[in-house]
Amino acid sequence: MYDYWLIGAIVVMFIGVLGTFLPVIPGVSLIFLAMVGYGFSEGFQKMTPLFLGLNLVVVLLSGGLDYIGTAWGARRFGASSSGTWGAVAGGLLGLVTFGPIGLVAGPFIGAVAGEIWHGRSIDSALEAGVGTVLGLAGASALRFLLAIGMLVAFIWRIW
Repeated sequence: MYDYWLIGAIVVMFIGVLGTFLPVIPGVSLIFLAMVGYGFSEGFQKMTPLFLGLNLVVVLLSGGLDYIGTAWGARRFGASSSGTWGAVAGGLLGLVTFGPIGLVAGPFIGAVAGEIWHGRSIDSALEAGVGTVLGLAGASALRFLLAIGMLVAFIWRIW
């Protein structure tokens, strides 16, 4: 029975790694839940509270990466504070309203709208919008690396 939990946890973790690029799947959170599930199966001997606590910190940090990356990308490409806040608000609203597509389109539209509202030209507004998408892509890449790190740490820990 112990082996089934291990195989199940690793399969769920690989799905979680895919979830770092597929917004429908809560990637890093899923990896953490697989660790906790495996911990229950083995009596928390290898999945110690300290190990799980450190991984929980990674989960919490990764949760804010989209918003941090969006804001950073907007600022890096010259967005004003209106464009930056528009990008973050657009990301939240887009995700809630349009699901995974809104997670990408929302920050772009929000940054562009914020820049236009701030009185910037269309070209500047579009540049800020592109910056938000690039920041979001960078955040996804970082979240992928965190997920791989969690998976490697899990495998290292159990062997």
